[in-house]
Amino acid sequence: MPICAHCEKQWEYVDTLKRCFRIKMPCPYCGEANYHSAQSRKKEAMNSIIMLPFIFLMNMIFDFSVSGLFIMAGILLMFILAIVPFSIELSEEEEALW
Repeated sequence: MPICAHCEKQWEYVDTLKRCFRIKMPCPYCGEANYHSAQSRKKEAMNSIIMLPFIFLMNMIFDFSVSGLFIMAGILLMFILAIVPFSIELSEEEEALW
C-alpha cells in the first residue's frame, strides 16, 4: 500500500483504489496532494502493455471464441485493477517520466 509523502501514514486498500486513477491524489489523513511517482507510472504502463499480448497468446493456446476473449480480457482487467493499489508509490510533486 502507498505511504503518504507528507504525513507518512500508510493508506488503506479502499482509499487507494478510490484515488489511484487521479493525477492529484489527496491523502485521506492529512489532505495534502500526492502524485504517482515516475517509477509507479512506468509499472502501470508495463501492466497495460503486457495485457494485450497475453490475451493473444491465451487465444492461440486455447482457441477462444470472441465472447470468450472478452470474458478473459474482463477477468484480466479486474485482476490488474485489484493489484494496482499495491504497486503505487507516491511523491510530493509530479515527476517527469524521463
